[in-house]
Amino acid sequence: MQDKVQLSIILTTHARKAHFKDLLTKTTEFGISGTEIIIINDAADIETSQFIHQTLNTANSDRIYLFEHDSYIGRGNSLNEGLIQSTAPLIWAPLQADRLNESLLSESIRKFKSDPAGIWVLDYSLPQSTEEWIKAGIEGDLPLDSCLVWNRSVIKSSELFFNLQLQNLHGAELALRLHQHNAWHQTDPFFVASENQPVHASASDLREFLFSAIRLAEGKQEQQELIEQLKNIKSDESIAQSEDDLLVKARQLLIQGDANKSLDIVNKLLKKEPDHYEAFRIKIQSLEKLRRHVEAAELKHTLHQLEKRPRSQAELFREESKKSENRKTKAPENISLSIVIPTTGRGKGLLENTLIHLDQIADPAFTELIVIDNASIDDTFEYLHQLEKENFLNINVITNPHNRGFGASVNQGLDAARGEHVLVMHNDLLPAEECISELEKVFKENNNTGLAAPIVTTGDDTSDRPEEEVSEADVVDSSCFMVKNGSAIRFDEEYRLCHFDMEDFCFQILDSEQNIYVANRANASHQSGKTLDMMGLKLVPHLKWKNRKRYFEKWDGEPQFSMPNQGPHPDRFELLGMPENPLEPESEWIHIVQDYLTDEVKTEILRTDWNQRELMTIVSALLIADERELLRTLEDRLDELDLPPALLILFVHYYFEKNIYSRCKHYLKKAGNSHPVFDLFRLKIHVADKETDLAAPILTKMLDRYPASPDLFYLAGELYSQTGDNEEAESFRIMAAQMDPFRFSQEEDTIEFTL
Repeated sequence: MQDKVQLSIILTTHARKAHFKDLLTKTTEFGISGTEIIIINDAADIETSQFIHQTLNTANSDRIYLFEHDSYIGRGNSLNEGLIQSTAPLIWAPLQADRLNESLLSESIRKFKSDPAGIWVLDYSLPQSTEEWIKAGIEGDLPLDSCLVWNRSVIKSSELFFNLQLQNLHGAELALRLHQHNAWHQTDPFFVASENQPVHASASDLREFLFSAIRLAEGKQEQQELIEQLKNIKSDESIAQSEDDLLVKARQLLIQGDANKSLDIVNKLLKKEPDHYEAFRIKIQSLEKLRRHVEAAELKHTLHQLEKRPRSQAELFREESKKSENRKTKAPENISLSIVIPTTGRGKGLLENTLIHLDQIADPAFTELIVIDNASIDDTFEYLHQLEKENFLNINVITNPHNRGFGASVNQGLDAARGEHVLVMHNDLLPAEECISELEKVFKENNNTGLAAPIVTTGDDTSDRPEEEVSEADVVDSSCFMVKNGSAIRFDEEYRLCHFDMEDFCFQILDSEQNIYVANRANASHQSGKTLDMMGLKLVPHLKWKNRKRYFEKWDGEPQFSMPNQGPHPDRFELLGMPENPLEPESEWIHIVQDYLTDEVKTEILRTDWNQRELMTIVSALLIADERELLRTLEDRLDELDLPPALLILFVHYYFEKNIYSRCKHYLKKAGNSHPVFDLFRLKIHVADKETDLAAPILTKMLDRYPASPDLFYLAGELYSQTGDNEEAESFRIMAAQMDPFRFSQEEDTIEFTL
């Protein structure tokens, strides 16, 4: 039986990256009983988000809870969410705690429990008067959030909330509001508090402190004195601005539409501190705003929030509490069906057609629509915003600042769903009128159903239907399927943007001893591949190879290779088998091939007259094993042969990575127009050779064909860099990272795309 939770540690990603990583690492390694860790990922960058998930994958505690935001809401809102989710009487919300000591923390928890009526301050004496509080703010002598441990059992629930308007010192402002009517105890810290740098209250934060003090003032004279102090605080424009004032001003300018001035401000900050996370965030937003026709989803979401009427902190806190309760209860009485639709790229036209169709077949009294907008680069956001105003099918829009991929998006929809059944659809699917009821019928009549799917056609499909109402299946298409709400099965988010994630999901269902059924009386029409085609994923087949390798290794384990002892050399290579991802072969496979290729074997291979199948089998193995000397000798024999696109793709990849463009061009000429990937490589070679005049028309033509391709956006950025237009170059790179953050992250060390 678990010990009762005594201390909730709330960690938000507003801490400096190094401090946050240190806090997360230390606290998740501790084995202290009676603690829970609540992590609020407030739309942090990809590196931080990945670090969180990697850390939690190795953590042993089952009292670690992660809440992730698609768009930035600020530390105040995040802390209030942490309060709602926490269950302990004591709350600690640090931003920095150098040399955090487990034994001292454990001892402190015992000390805190010994006096259940106190609020604890670590190595700090609180100011006594309001005047001292304001003076401490000006002089940078207010307690940091790390130095305060809150006792919720003695704080009125109406008073326990953090100020949403502050940039820093959320704990100090709460202490100001509570200090007169509570017992405060000073004690030694369980970390090195003396090394924390003082934080001066910015002009905007200082005004918030004064507003709080004015509301707390007991007499008119004291209130008037505080109002005079408020009048004496100079505007942000006329004072020597602190870092936080500059950030506030940059945000204001961005909201007002003056992205140029906002960019100037954050550039000044970044010169002083190149890795300043918040300044970098505002810079990205400003650059995207300057592009105008490509507004980032995160910025759009922020602007959308600003349109809402201002509400008091108490109202906001009560609203968040209500939302939390709704999430816990999960199923309002009237909602029985949740429809989840991810969309991305330039998918508004497809989505609009699908939603018009859904409006005709779905009952709004019992249906909710959940649309996950994966960083669309058209006007999808405005379209969904309008649907929200109209409350179309009780719509709930989830906006991601980057394209998280199909699986992760569906997981977001499953987590948000309130209906008994959840129907997952592509944005280009049209279910027939009876489709929903037939799928629900499968669950009612088959107790062990884990997933139900309709018969999906592409318009010209005239195949006969089975006579039975349902058929069992091992895997179904991801374009349309229904699951029961409350299932713990989720998509594996380690797969990249597409390929094998649905196979994995289906295998999880079968592995849990549930059945997958196809409802043969349920029909749906699908414009197959429209979204993937817009994103140009046909241009990058190696993404499929990477996911395929992960899938087979996950379910079959590491492959075991062995070279047969007998038979002709091509037959032995065939029986050895090829790696699932030929661009990332297993080291064991490479060693087997290298050991097999003795001088004697190489001589036999060179002297034998192989037929086409045998020659291509040998050449494929040599390509993957990087046996260039023998490979190059055999290549001349291929010149008169018609090579399949799969082998040509391997050759082009191979020589491109070695920067041997002459050989690339040789195979590109043989390939002709047999696969779209060859056009991409022609473009990449022109860009690498800085042949702008040749590259530009190819790029324009390909963008017309693949208008949401991250690979083409990245190459456009390279072309603009070569012409000296760095602003436009950065804009295209941002779009590449937006559409495929896995390969084109703004963090330089995570970019996989190479030229």
